[in-house]
Amino acid sequence: MNRFLGLSTTALLLIATPLALASDAQTSATAGSNSFRPNGTAAATARYEGKVGFARTQSQSGRLNLARGVAVGVDKNGLSLSVSHAVAPRLGPAVGSNFSLSIGRDGEVSKNHSIAVARGPFEREVTVGGQAGSGRFGSTASGIASGRTDPFGRVQANSDSHVSRPLARVARIIHR
Repeated sequence: MNRFLGLSTTALLLIATPLALASDAQTSATAGSNSFRPNGTAAATARYEGKVGFARTQSQSGRLNLARGVAVGVDKNGLSLSVSHAVAPRLGPAVGSNFSLSIGRDGEVSKNHSIAVARGPFEREVTVGGQAGSGRFGSTASGIASGRTDPFGRVQANSDSHVSRPLARVARIIHR
């Protein structure tokens, strides 16, 4: 029998199985450009795990480099949504944003918003992404924002997450 940290493989599978039964939406988008080249780069990813949902991506490169990723779904544990966008024109800043939202079956709401802006005279690239999930133990949302530029440029990135838990119900008991 294989053992890991004193637990058998069967015990590990029984412990991990309830954690895997949850909805999870993940997206990312990257776009970059160079002032000296006619084409830039653009890529997007999207993934959803759960009962009912979808994941879509779109990317194009050329004079305007654009990437989009969308993943949304719902199951018995709640709703999960993640949307990522990145844009990098040949001239001007590269901008990316992500929004992720999860609403659990108990009314718990987790959200994240990430944004990145890269300004550089020659080269700039942004990458954003996020994840939202809901499971038996609550909902989560997280995100990333990053960028890259030439030595004369500047990158500003921010990621902000919040969790709102539902108010506890107060039951009134009337004694006669």
